[in-house]
Amino acid sequence: MPRAKYAKPTGRPPTIKHRSDFRFRPDQCRKLTQLLASKLAYLGVPPEYAANVPKKVKTLADFVIYATEEEVCFYRTINVPSDDPINAANVRVAIRRLREALKPFVLGWVDDVTAEIIPAELDERLAARDREIAKLNLPTFRQRALAMLCQKIEVWVRQIASANGEAVSEQDMLRYVDVALTYAGIKHPKLAKHRKRLAALVFPKS
Repeated sequence: MPRAKYAKPTGRPPTIKHRSDFRFRPDQCRKLTQLLASKLAYLGVPPEYAANVPKKVKTLADFVIYATEEEVCFYRTINVPSDDPINAANVRVAIRRLREALKPFVLGWVDDVTAEIIPAELDERLAARDREIAKLNLPTFRQRALAMLCQKIEVWVRQIASANGEAVSEQDMLRYVDVALTYAGIKHPKLAKHRKRLAALVFPKS
């Protein structure tokens, strides 16, 4: 099948910001290409994209894979704090401290004009949130970073495919993300055993 010169994308071309030495092996690139819409393997990279990528990136499938590599690179540079500040215990402590500070407003120990600065329902909302968090397992820093990686990959695949008239099913998207992360050696919920957990990372609830 002859390769088209390129397909004109909609909107501004995406920008890749990250740089690193990580790259998929040629055989892995071929497998990832097979998981993308077949049309992308025959469409050349538009000039406005080509100026910012290596010469080896010839097709839009190459471009998506290259973008995936760059997102993986960025993920690998993230420094995971030994003491993640965002966890259920720390958030609940912060809520309780704030509620304690709000007592003069809640109990009427300040004048009316000053009291109006603080929304009347704030203390109740904080109390409700405290009860909610007590029942939740807030994601760790690493889990949040992994979710961001999955969602960025999803955006690249969907954006390039849709700009060229291709729809990507949820199953195909999950398969691409699963294989890409596996090849990159990134621990994640495997599609075969934990489909719902992987889907929650790739497609967060609005």
